[in-house]
Formats: sequence, C-alpha cells, structure tokens
Amino acid sequence: MSDAEPAVIQAGGVFLPASVCEPLWRVLRAELARHRADGGRVRPDVAAALVALRAAGLAYVSANGLTARTSSDIGASSPSDAALVTTGGLAGRLGVSERHARRLARQAGIAPAGRGLWLAEDAAALVAARRTDARRDSFPALPPRRDGAE
Repeated sequence: MSDAEPAVIQAGGVFLPASVCEPLWRVLRAELARHRADGGRVRPDVAAALVALRAAGLAYVSANGLTARTSSDIGASSPSDAALVTTGGLAGRLGVSERHARRLARQAGIAPAGRGLWLAEDAAALVAARRTDARRDSFPALPPRRDGAE
C-alpha cells in the first residue's frame, strides 16, 4: 500500500490513495442519494466511478486487516440497484388509490426511492402491516365477561 499523494493524470483522470477511497465514497454516496431523492439522475460514468471508488476502499480496508464487515460493506441504495415498485403498483397491492397509497406510506415513515418509485421491500412491509391491521380489526377482542370469570 502506498501513501502517495493525490495526483492528476495527464490522460484526464486522477490518482487517489487507497486510504481515502472509502471515506470519499461515503460522502459521494450520500450526496448522490440526496440528488436521486430530489428526482435527479446519475450519469452511468459517474455511477461506474462510484463503484470503482467503493471497490478500492473495500480492498484497502480488507488488505489492512479489517476482515469483519463494516458499514462500507453496505451497498449504496439506488433505483438501479434495488427492486422498485411504482406508486400504481403499490396502490394495487394495497387495494387503494395512488394518493392514498402515498399517504399510507408517509404515515408508516416510508420515503419514496425516487419520483413515483418505492423500494419493493418497503412496499411488502407496508402490505404486511396492513394485513395484520386488517386481521386485528376483523377479530376484535371479546368484551370482558360481566360475571368476572375469564
């Protein structure tokens, strides 16, 4: 492992020491997630550079004896990485209108993955929670007996 200084490469690139790749990847991942949440798109070459930065960071961490999983092992979540459901699909699963589906998701603390897109796992969790609530409402608890017996 070299502790070389960052340097500009004549061909139009940059060299970064492996030790800065993982921290830099974290910052860029957060910024790109914010950009995506605002409805922005990430160019494929930028996404590929982020993947390369993450790989270099992981290689450095592993090479330096940190074999246990770290937060950098968690992949950056993005619409292209995860299974997504449209708002219409979410509404269909819930059996409600799109507007009401968005309202239910917001009440459950679920944020959209993008404009009109939801993570499939969030959608599944919301549907499961609604089914549990529906079952609970279908079989209300019996009122206490008046004679005091249980």
